[in-house]
Amino acid sequence: MLDALVVGAGPTGLTMASELARHGLRCRVVEQLEAPSVLSRALVVQARTLEVFDDFGIADQAVARGRRAEGFNVVGAGGVRSRVPMQVFSRLETRFPFILMLPQDATEALLTEYLGTFGVKVERGLALEDFRQDADGVEATLKRADGRVERVAARWLLGCDGARSRVRKGAGISFEGETYDDACVLADVRVDWPLGQGEMVIMPSMHGVVAAFPMPGENRYRLFCIMPRDTLPEGDETTPLTLEEMRGILDRMMPVPVRVSEPRWLTRYRLHRRGVPRYRQGRVFLAGDAAHIHSPAGGQGMNTGIQDAYNLAWKLALVTRGRAPESLLDTYEQERHPVGQMLLEGTDRIFGIMARGGSFSRFLRAYVAPRLARGLFGSAFTQRRLTRFVSQLAINYRRSPLSTGRIWGEEVGGVRLEEGPAPGERVPELPVKGEGVERLHEVLRGPQHTLLLFTGLEPEARVGSERVALARRLEGAYGPLLKARVVVAGEGTPGPFVLADGDGAVHRRFGAGAECFYLVRPDGYVGHRERPIEPKRLEAELARRLGPPLAGNEKRVAE
Repeated sequence: MLDALVVGAGPTGLTMASELARHGLRCRVVEQLEAPSVLSRALVVQARTLEVFDDFGIADQAVARGRRAEGFNVVGAGGVRSRVPMQVFSRLETRFPFILMLPQDATEALLTEYLGTFGVKVERGLALEDFRQDADGVEATLKRADGRVERVAARWLLGCDGARSRVRKGAGISFEGETYDDACVLADVRVDWPLGQGEMVIMPSMHGVVAAFPMPGENRYRLFCIMPRDTLPEGDETTPLTLEEMRGILDRMMPVPVRVSEPRWLTRYRLHRRGVPRYRQGRVFLAGDAAHIHSPAGGQGMNTGIQDAYNLAWKLALVTRGRAPESLLDTYEQERHPVGQMLLEGTDRIFGIMARGGSFSRFLRAYVAPRLARGLFGSAFTQRRLTRFVSQLAINYRRSPLSTGRIWGEEVGGVRLEEGPAPGERVPELPVKGEGVERLHEVLRGPQHTLLLFTGLEPEARVGSERVALARRLEGAYGPLLKARVVVAGEGTPGPFVLADGDGAVHRRFGAGAECFYLVRPDGYVGHRERPIEPKRLEAELARRLGPPLAGNEKRVAE
């Protein structure tokens, strides 16, 4: 019996399969399409997704193949233009303070190559027909293009098969929401215009709105046109879009002269806003577009699917290995369903600002908004809010039952532990020196939990052989399930199990004036923080999350 069957080999399914394999589970990933799509589809890769790719070791390749968006422009009637610099991104605590434009086919190619490093290949031309489940697992029926049928048994079935998910339908989970009234067309083309290159542009008009996103390549852009349905011929939504028709639409809607050529993708479509009421049905889970679809406003969809997979895989691994109770899997829905709802509501608000309303709303967008855009979107407050939403770095699981803590004793060093990353919040990227690492996220890299033992900011705080011994003992006890490091302020030279926080910046950011510890989940979120460090309490917390220490043979099997 397989540990997991992943249905769908888009970015969500590829991330899911890769993570399951990295955690040591036996899985297969099947895809109905016989060949990878060459269409660009999802384009925007956000900072949090790049951090996931950094964990995988493929972030630098993604950045090299993509294109950074350098700014944001609103251009209205008569060519009135407001440019909003994206300066606030540089203040984000991440190695990737930008929006990356990378076509989905390139993202999938990277993830497919990464999946292959675990000896797992995408099985193409293999579609899910149906399945049944019981208390022990799932039996799925797969059908090949030539009609041959295969039955597969797996402990878990993971539906990463998109908006028309057969897994979702088979599980009897509804897909609630609405279809927007607007008509939409999309073109990946070469663009020649007077607006320059490399920046995002929103162009509202009395006929609707055009959004332009830079792509890799000279003068390449993704153009979205959103307009009232009554401006297009009735019943033409399935008719192929031609370049001549796209040129006509742009001539009518663009406030500046434009010439488009060399099309790689032209299509028309409708926008939807739909989500599932639950992410799990017994041994069946949904992720990505199978669980939520929305307008492309904000560039969130693919990124959210990747985060879904990144959240679920490590939990499945612990439960499948018998290291955690099955109730751990309930936290997937508890943590990700609110994120999905926030995504639907946030993108719906952005879409409403961009495109909804009648002729008066279109007048305001075309003639008034461009003159006010810099003041509205250029303020530090607005940019911070938009950046935190768009980058997905502000997503948190503070209300999750997995987010716990205990703070006891006095604050010292002029910092407060409560001002550090709270349980359920993402661990920020910060410089720190260790053996072979220079960044905190390099320390976290891997499928394990990470224990950070802070020595505090007091002058007498030193490496302390007892804390290093504790880190060594706990890491040895849990093998590949745990990495333990002692973080020492003022220490210039790292050593075994020791991270040097030379100027104390990491301590101050974590509120670690006094001795304390943070336990970080495999997905980079704080699971537990506590002050002071009491070894027996710490060991009890590890046992609660990871089970008892591994026996010698368990360590060898896990490795």
